[in-house]
Amino acid sequence: MKLNENNRKWWILAAMTTTISMIFIDITVLPVVLPTLQRELHISDLGLQWIINAYTLVLAVLVLAGGKLGDMWGLKKAFCFGIFIFAGASAMCGLSDSETWLIFNRALQGVGGALLLPATQGIIISHFPASERGKAMGLFVSIGSIFLALGPLIGGSLTSYLSWRYVFWINLPIAAIGILLALCVVPPMQGKKQQFDYRGFLILTAGIASLVVALMQAQDWGWISLETLALLSIGIFSLITLFKRKHKAHASILDFELIRKQSFISSASAIFCNQFIVMITVFWAIYFQNILGFSPSKAGVYAFLANIPVLFAAPIGGHLVDKHGPRLPVMCGFGLIVFSLSWFSLFQYHESIWLLLPTLLTFGFGISMIFTPSYVSMMNDVGPEKRGVASGMSTALRQFSSSFGLAIFGTLYSSIYHGHFANFLDRNPSTSQLLPIQLEGLLSKSTKAIDYIDKLSASNAEYVLASAKSSFLDAFLGINLLAAIVALMSIAFAWRFMKNKPANH
Repeated sequence: MKLNENNRKWWILAAMTTTISMIFIDITVLPVVLPTLQRELHISDLGLQWIINAYTLVLAVLVLAGGKLGDMWGLKKAFCFGIFIFAGASAMCGLSDSETWLIFNRALQGVGGALLLPATQGIIISHFPASERGKAMGLFVSIGSIFLALGPLIGGSLTSYLSWRYVFWINLPIAAIGILLALCVVPPMQGKKQQFDYRGFLILTAGIASLVVALMQAQDWGWISLETLALLSIGIFSLITLFKRKHKAHASILDFELIRKQSFISSASAIFCNQFIVMITVFWAIYFQNILGFSPSKAGVYAFLANIPVLFAAPIGGHLVDKHGPRLPVMCGFGLIVFSLSWFSLFQYHESIWLLLPTLLTFGFGISMIFTPSYVSMMNDVGPEKRGVASGMSTALRQFSSSFGLAIFGTLYSSIYHGHFANFLDRNPSTSQLLPIQLEGLLSKSTKAIDYIDKLSASNAEYVLASAKSSFLDAFLGINLLAAIVALMSIAFAWRFMKNKPANH
């Protein structure tokens, strides 16, 4: 199809979908690979969580700056820089040979994403009229969601038959297509001279980073340790300081004019809760392999089936928000999530994938029904000159919520798992000398944990394995119930505060 001014916006949408495709592949590929990473690189449980959270934390603290820089440089330039950095970091992730190196390169991916994501969404919104933004964003997410669905299937197959390293290298050809299309079809987009609030940026960075690191490391340091309490104090103090600066003219890292709008607050809250809940799926991927005994490829097949509803939900959500406003689709989405998590909690002990399929199918549908309407509602009230920073704020919120959610779920999981496992080990005189920390990675068949098991008699080894499995299931139940409670509260919030009418065309 020949490029002209009538179809340019659709070519632009096609170029931008490469970005969301690459990001979505990373989201669904990595959880499937975690047990293999733990086994091959001898990574701790907390290290596995940091492999996920290094990316989301860096993205959360830098993406507001990325959105601001996109407005200053021009969104096209920010997009090209971002995709180049992200692709380079992906290549280095695949070359990593240790926990530390992999976490570092994941953080570098976050730097690229911080430039890339706000620019991508801002470019789409800038080239579509208000009456078509729901459709455009629905298609954007839906096309990208093909890769979201394929991610586990591709990642599981690559891990089983080649190497986990290819799950990162698959980003490289997608990035190449994206940058070539963007250079050809996206018109020059001039930046606007603005001052950058370095002080506000540093305060925000200190606040978010301190809180997330404290919550993550609390499971290792302890909740009342000096390190945890100090970081929590720094985080809370930093965020309070930032908000107290909001009336000063130079405090521009956050746009408080947007934050004061009820439509922005309600949409942002829905996005926050949605992304918080999404992080429960990191533990689902581990459940499939460590409890159900699936290979990475088989786990990928079932995750692929579970992601298929996402392809239909995003455009449906976009259509509903264009016609009726965000309240209806968002409430429906959270309702489906409540059902999904409740079902999982009821049947997880049966260890049957067929009983769990209703959970997987409704969860994917619900998540997409929330994000698209919330994001479109948020952006409809933003002028063209602020779309980069607004998109950056939205992405920062999502990534902070992801980091926060994984930290909360991880800490709760660790507390329940280690507490129950320690009790099981103490009950048996032959295993009372063992500590849960010595057996970390046992269900993933980590060689260090297996070495301890091999020193026990067959009956005691079987007892330890059964205890670890039972402790995992108890911890898994706890975090699923927490996610269900968050979804239930979100339904009430959406009913009370979200708009029940479409945007003005």
